Amino acid sequence: MSARRGIRGAGLAALAAVVAIGLFWLLANPAAPAGPPYSPSSVAPDGGKALALLLARLGARLDTSGALPAPHRGVALVLDDELDDAARAQVTDWARRGGVLVVADPSSPLEGASPAQGLPDQALPAPAVMAPDCRAPWAAGVGHVATAGDDLLEVPVGAHACFAVGRDAFAVARNEGAGVVVALGGADLWSNAYLGQDDNALLAADLLVPGRGYTVSWLLAPRVGGGTATLWSLVPARVKACLVGLAVALLAACLWEARRLGRPVLEDPLVPVPGSELVVATGRLLARNGRRQETASLLRDELCGQLRARFGLAPGTAPATVAQVAAPHVHLPAREVVEALSGPAPLDERQLLALVRKLQQVREEVLSGRTRTG
Repeated sequence: MSARRGIRGAGLAALAAVVAIGLFWLLANPAAPAGPPYSPSSVAPDGGKALALLLARLGARLDTSGALPAPHRGVALVLDDELDDAARAQVTDWARRGGVLVVADPSSPLEGASPAQGLPDQALPAPAVMAPDCRAPWAAGVGHVATAGDDLLEVPVGAHACFAVGRDAFAVARNEGAGVVVALGGADLWSNAYLGQDDNALLAADLLVPGRGYTVSWLLAPRVGGGTATLWSLVPARVKACLVGLAVALLAACLWEARRLGRPVLEDPLVPVPGSELVVATGRLLARNGRRQETASLLRDELCGQLRARFGLAPGTAPATVAQVAAPHVHLPAREVVEALSGPAPLDERQLLALVRKLQQVREEVLSGRTRTG
């Protein structure tokens, strides 16, 4: 048994060591908080922190609350369209009233332009470096931009192409009521990793901040409670791995310490000893010591208690009354039953032995169910 306990202890110690090392690795090497792609607070390569700092340096007011600026004093920016239909309708209505909307998500319905098709079921990527070939004011001072391999867009009828390749273009501008919608083939050129390459920052400055004091309304995903992401999806991957590791360790510990049930062990059943036999044995012990009166009193009290319970009598019922109730059920004269339960104490061993026999007969005939019927 001690060897088995030693093996279990060693196994639990090894399991605890593995869990401790795993937790230490997870906590000592925390993943950098990347944030959503193109987020103005994310410093990851695909984040938009550098663009946010550039807009602030240019004197623009950055608004991420979702509110739209005055149509002629601001620009609405969508780098990753996670808006709902109601928000998109509101943005479109705002652009028709004279706003400038810049959308850099080819999958967004706000762009109004579809990605150009290259290989089957694949968008046609833009060249790595492109030069503008349009007269748009926001491209006048731009020499080259690094597209980061984003998509080319098909140019709809009535739209104006810029950074074109054949019939397709990296930037497409179209009128939307009194306003303008500028669609880009992707937002990677304004990410932290590519904003400093070529004239990407200059394009952002000319397109998003055409004048000092402009407001850039950076439209993001709905705030907490308004999106479709689950709570589990918001938990970092390392925390998920930590929770899974703890669950596996707990399960392993439970299985290790669980009771292993084998085949049933056959055992001899215990022999029940009636309480009356214990009382009789006690009486015999007292009788051997010459304490006849105490022996008789003990045996009588024990039997009277059992008879009271058998016939539903009150606990304080006198022994004589108990004897009268029990007498019709015993093959003894009623007088002898009364004398056995409430008579005088025996004077010698012979009388004590006779009393014990009568009490035993009353007990067997009444309490065993073998009662008299007539």
